Amino acid sequence: MCGFTGIITKENYDDSSIKDMLKKIEHRGPDNQSFYAGENLHLGFARLQIIDLDPRSNQPMIDENTGAVITFNGEIYNYKELKAELMSKGVEFKTMSDTEVILRGYLYYGNEIIKKLRGMFAFIIVNGNRVFMARDHFGIKPFYYTINEAGNFIFGSELKALVANKDFKPELNEKCLFSYLELQHTLGEETMLKGVYRLPNGHYIEIENMAESVEPKVHKYFEFEMDEDKITDLEEAKELIRNAVKESVELHKVADVKVGTFLSGGVDSSYITALTMPEMSFSVGFKEEDGKFDESGLAKELCEVLGIKHEREFITEDDVYQNLDKIIWHLDEPQANLSSIPLYFLSQVARENVTVTLSGEGADELFGGYDLYREDSTIEKYLKLPKGFRQFVGGVSTIFPDSNFKRRLKKGAHDISDIFVGESNISSESEVKSILKDKYKNGFRATDITKQYYSKDISEISFKQLVDLNCFMQHDILLKGDRMSMANSLEVRVPFLDLEVWKVARRLSPELKVNGSITKFALREAAKDVLPPDWYNRPKKGFPVPFRDFLKSDKFYNKFYEVLSSDMAEEFFDRKGLIGMLDDHKNGVKRYHRRLYSYYVFLKWYESIF
Repeated sequence: MCGFTGIITKENYDDSSIKDMLKKIEHRGPDNQSFYAGENLHLGFARLQIIDLDPRSNQPMIDENTGAVITFNGEIYNYKELKAELMSKGVEFKTMSDTEVILRGYLYYGNEIIKKLRGMFAFIIVNGNRVFMARDHFGIKPFYYTINEAGNFIFGSELKALVANKDFKPELNEKCLFSYLELQHTLGEETMLKGVYRLPNGHYIEIENMAESVEPKVHKYFEFEMDEDKITDLEEAKELIRNAVKESVELHKVADVKVGTFLSGGVDSSYITALTMPEMSFSVGFKEEDGKFDESGLAKELCEVLGIKHEREFITEDDVYQNLDKIIWHLDEPQANLSSIPLYFLSQVARENVTVTLSGEGADELFGGYDLYREDSTIEKYLKLPKGFRQFVGGVSTIFPDSNFKRRLKKGAHDISDIFVGESNISSESEVKSILKDKYKNGFRATDITKQYYSKDISEISFKQLVDLNCFMQHDILLKGDRMSMANSLEVRVPFLDLEVWKVARRLSPELKVNGSITKFALREAAKDVLPPDWYNRPKKGFPVPFRDFLKSDKFYNKFYEVLSSDMAEEFFDRKGLIGMLDDHKNGVKRYHRRLYSYYVFLKWYESIF
């Protein structure tokens, strides 16, 4: 787990800002920082040593025969297998690193090496004037790129590295603000900075001759596709899941440093921990709301059952207050998922003891874990009625008093592809319009992107999964996992996000994902052989944060008031509306903490960039 940045030029061009660019992300790799300067290429690399601690495995790594150079962030879990395959073909190696396996694999197989890699990765290889860059299948590791005002292709592991380039002038991408306020994160290839793109998961970039042109050509090599109903038998599903997850965990445990696990009270991290059996596991909770906002007690109980040492720490309101702006800076993009806060402190606790942790992210998206994936039988029958009739009933329902029944009638008036935008939806379009200034109301909506994943050939559950796999998981779950762990120089691995696990999950029938009121049905059943009943049956809680209570305190209120009442806030929002929401929340009139947090995060991010 590391960080890289670079500059590709058409002409011999000495850009000393490569050092400034790397400085911004040195937290990603405290063990070694190195640079490479070629005729048309500048690279900077910050290394966190995980596999092969020998200095010869430092990067940028150069092949002595061809002069090809690589920088790589991530881990390749099948690197030993690939290395043996290459050695059988006469390829020689000088290190024990997975980095060298990618480099020599590329020199032997060319672009086809990408289809052989099993792991999390973002890398660039330059061989002569030819450039090859790639991002892993699931989008676990980040990759940003743009062309600056000098006409150079610049890239890096975080946005802040690109902003540090002397010829890059950041400009707000106004189109992204609307959907960010809907979802608490941005969507698609575009970022909140105009002209800056994230390389999507399962894609690679080629620059065929950087001496003539730095214009990138983007290609897709993988996408999430459901092949449901191939597995309908529960016993078969359990066996396949157990085998795939167990094998993935074994591969994810390989490291030359200490490995632990993150552990909450839920089935996902508990399953990973029980299979890993690490020396230590880690959890955090909030002191103010012991029990209500704290699953760390459940984690401690499981570790006592399994015989694992458990490190458990409590977060206070003052901890959050003192570190909030630092957390937002490290997030790098405007991302307003409150669970980033405890994840920052959890990574801090873990890093004091280990260098690598395994985590349970990805299970909800792959196996059907969110409550929004299930509907009660009444609404399911209602949705089978003609759309015209449902629209009529939805319109008439406006005369009824507010209730869950009324909300269901209004929801049922629309096709699922018109209304489902993912697990992270925090504001409706009308709520966003009511608070945004007119010049920002024409940005793209969340449904502009989420609709593309709809197909009549798959179930509603699979459609919802595809939305969350491509949106929520990409730009929220994995982003916060990468940034909060890297802020503390910790590597987090996610065994559920493995190609072999995905091959099983994508073929499950809908009933094996959600069975009545039970989410992740087949996964829970598979976990029974290693977990006590209380753990594999436990409903999902997420990573709850008592922020609604924090925001009622004077110090948090004043902190938010200063930002939300500023001239900067007036540029984007109805400032009077912001303060009205802040006051109503403090006085208990209505809960606005998630929306208020999204405004605050955006404004602090904007301030840090501009």
